[in-house]
Amino acid sequence: MKPSPKSWIPSIPIFLLLAFVLPALAATEITPQEKKLIPLAKKEGGAVYMGGTFKDEAIRRLDAGMKKHYGLGDAFKLSSIFKGTGPTVSQARQEIRAGKFSFDVVAVASPGFYAGAADQGAFLPLESGHWKDHEERAKKAGQFFRYPYFVATLFYTFQPVWNVACPGMEGVNITSYSDILDNPKLKGKVMASDVTKSESYSLTTIGLTEAGYDMKEMWRKLKALDPVVAFRTEDKMQRIINCEQPVDLWNLPGRAYQNIREKPELAKALRWGTYKEGQVVFAHQIAVMKGAPHPNAGKLFVEFLLTKEGADIVHEEEVTYYTFLKGYKPPEHLKQYLIDFDKVKIIGFKDWVESYKKFKTMQEEWMKVFMR
Repeated sequence: MKPSPKSWIPSIPIFLLLAFVLPALAATEITPQEKKLIPLAKKEGGAVYMGGTFKDEAIRRLDAGMKKHYGLGDAFKLSSIFKGTGPTVSQARQEIRAGKFSFDVVAVASPGFYAGAADQGAFLPLESGHWKDHEERAKKAGQFFRYPYFVATLFYTFQPVWNVACPGMEGVNITSYSDILDNPKLKGKVMASDVTKSESYSLTTIGLTEAGYDMKEMWRKLKALDPVVAFRTEDKMQRIINCEQPVDLWNLPGRAYQNIREKPELAKALRWGTYKEGQVVFAHQIAVMKGAPHPNAGKLFVEFLLTKEGADIVHEEEVTYYTFLKGYKPPEHLKQYLIDFDKVKIIGFKDWVESYKKFKTMQEEWMKVFMR
């Protein structure tokens, strides 16, 4: 079904600016804001990040990167609480109510949570010298932020990923939802993403709906393929690799890259693509909690993510997260895993916060189809 023009992000040229034709940036200079935070962060000794973006190796590299960039010393420690979108928001809300925090920084794609928490005064104002290099592009891309209380650091989109080396998968190519939903040979070979456990999946569903795509018809066709309902992208990637369900409608090519890096032979088997119906794009918001045990170190971590050095580590480790940093060029060997946004349709939202009001009804309808 053809999407409504009104639901597209109006300023697609932002992604042209993010295309990989720009010169690499020079090393990032330390700003006055960072110079103020460095001794305070060093005294605090570390920071705790909570969210589902960074796996252990990424955190280790970000930790080492912060120490090197800011001269924090070996005693400084960046650690993480790794959770999906829903569990991250749930824990953050619980700790806001309790007024006691086990983490300093929360990063997740959840505009509704950030808007509500900011209205309650739950976040410390950031002291950023780098946000100005991201703000224009984030704004033009239609993303949600409210500086100084929270900003949009990274954005991503779910894509189809599949394994052509599995039985019955020869010749499969996915450029449209119909390539999966109207292909009876894929019966028993696909996964359905559990929207009840993920705000990111819910946002994708609402975004497609607002774009004019008939999600109820999509669910009906997907259910007819006897899908396995699954949640975490890492777990779903293993199912793809093991040929349990070699097709996932919504995954991240970065997960494929992470596995190919460990087992290069998987490069011959794993494939990924984009949907001609459009890609729902959304950013991770990030904030530092008021009452955090390491507030200055938390603020400095946010600043590091906004630097070229931080973006390089994120792209190398997580791959399919994109930065709004003006003039940024990712490592050459990663380009095959990244979208050229000049060649795909981008789906945004008329009102990010209003979209959350649609979650409950949508999730109830989804459960009627997949949980019978």
